[in-house]
This record gives sequence, structure tokens and C-alpha cells, in this order.
Amino acid sequence: MQQASTSSTTPLPRRGHIIVIGNEKGGSGKTTTTMHLMVALLRLGFKVGSMDIDARQRSLTRYLENRKNTMTKENSPLPCPHHLIITKSPFTNNFEAEEDERERFTRGLAKLLVSCDFVLIDAPGNDTYLARLAHSYADTVITPVNDSFVDLDVLGTINGMSMEVERPSIYSEMLWEQKLQRARRDGGSIDWVVMRNRLSNIDARNKRLITKVMDELAKRLGFRQAPGFSERVIYRELFLLGLTVLDVLETTKAGTLSMSHLAARQEVRELLKSLRIPAIERRVLELRADNSDPITAPRIAPAPPPAPKAQAPATPASAAPSLAETAA
Repeated sequence: MQQASTSSTTPLPRRGHIIVIGNEKGGSGKTTTTMHLMVALLRLGFKVGSMDIDARQRSLTRYLENRKNTMTKENSPLPCPHHLIITKSPFTNNFEAEEDERERFTRGLAKLLVSCDFVLIDAPGNDTYLARLAHSYADTVITPVNDSFVDLDVLGTINGMSMEVERPSIYSEMLWEQKLQRARRDGGSIDWVVMRNRLSNIDARNKRLITKVMDELAKRLGFRQAPGFSERVIYRELFLLGLTVLDVLETTKAGTLSMSHLAARQEVRELLKSLRIPAIERRVLELRADNSDPITAPRIAPAPPPAPKAQAPATPASAAPSLAETAA
């Protein structure tokens, strides 16, 4: 059956920097990474948009709904993005479904790009057309992986005897294909960053082996490595409140500032630094020149966002509605 390509001739405004957080394995920390990076960028004073394309889980959307509830109950304004949800198409024909999803995705992305400095897209933990499409539009792809050989399988097949990389994984091959799509579409490139989450502080043999394999994978697949988030209870606890480790001083629900909060904040700073995005580097330097902590105090007056609304798919009986009509 004919399938729609992820390429598109529709020109999109390029003001905003598009960051896709993707991994085809669940439980790697994609939503936690997205939320903390998003709040960090907002606190740096950037205008941020977000897209949830995970039709089943919608973890990022639930995170933001929890955040709105906390803001209402605490009467505490917190920085929030302009959020859009792109739902799965109801069409049963693959070609029609992909055309429908591509149309609504590019409309939504175009709307965010004209008003936002950054657009963050939380991709699902499985292979979908929307996930491939989002990767093809990325300027930066962040792939969180847990520090285990089970999770490294999402990057490549490892020989258990020699510890050598035998071949790229399906996800790595997909990302390579989307890099080609991006280059054909507008001549742009994708910076691929892999972050190691839940890294143990113990210098165990397994940890050293994973480091060796990761270095080999990075050379072969062309990604950069970034420090990830450690295994901290605080990351999981804050989800129900819609908060991050950067929000502790603005609400009583997050508890008092602890050593765990301080260490977690430093992990967010290290992630921002490792992205090597010029706009972020310039903003951090400006704030440090003023003796300001770049990401612990809001740099803009935050306002409660509108309630997240799904970008409704078209039905076979009618044409797809525009995003401006359904998620204004």
C-alpha cells in the first residue's frame, strides 16, 4: 500500500528551534526530560511551545494538566508553554491517515514556530508516522536511554561476547532516514544527542563496559553524548503536581529546598550546556553577567496557559479542520 512520505514542500517559518525528545523504548525518561528542559527554557526568558504526539499515553499533556491544577490550588503563577496535541488520524487507509496527520502536524508546528523561540516535541515510545515526521523536522534530537545494555539495544545490536557493535537498531536507521528527509526538504541538519539517564555513581564493571560501547556507538552512528538525570525519587514525585526541580521556591507543594533538589538542578544545567545551542549559551552568559542564577527564578511574567486541546483529526466524511480552528 502506498505510504505518505515524511518530506513536505510546505515551507515553515524557522524562527523557533525544534527539539524532539525521542526513543522507541518506553520508560527512558522522555517526558521528565521534556518537562525539565521546557521549564528551564521558560525561566531563561524564552517563549516555548510544546507538542504531544503520543496518542495513547499523553504523558506530557497530563504533566501540564497537573501543573495547571497546582497553579490554581496554590494560586501560584508558574511559567508554562503554549501546548498542542496532535492526535492519531481516524482514517483506516494508510495513505489517507498519514496525509491527514502530516497536514495537522505541519499546521500546528507552523503556528508555534511563528511565536516561539523553542518548540519541544514529546515523541511516543514506539514507531508511528507522527514520530517519524517529528524527527524529520527536528533541529536537535534528544534520546534519553537508561544506563543498561537492555536500553542500549534501541541504538544498536551489541555482540554479547566481543562487546562490539554489529549493526544499527531500527530506531537509529529511522533517524538516519529522517536526517536525509530534512536535508532534502530545506538543507538543514539534525544534531543527535544521547543522554544517559539513571547513571549509577558506583564505578562498576558493567558501567565501564556501557561507557565503552556508548563511545563506539557514538562514533558509528554520529551522535553526541550528554549527561542525563540520576535515579532520584524527586523526579517521579513531582509529576503528580506538574512541577519540576526548578519550581520548588514558587509553591509549597514541592517541599523545601534539599540537597537532592540542588543536585537535580545541576543536572538540568549540565543538560542545557551539553546541547550547545547558541541562543541558550548567549542567554546564560547574559544572566551570569548580572549575577543571576539562570534557571531558578522566572525571567518573564508567567501566565496560566489555556487548557490543552487536541488537534482533532479529520473524519472520512469531512475535510480536516485547521489547527487555528481547533486549538486556538
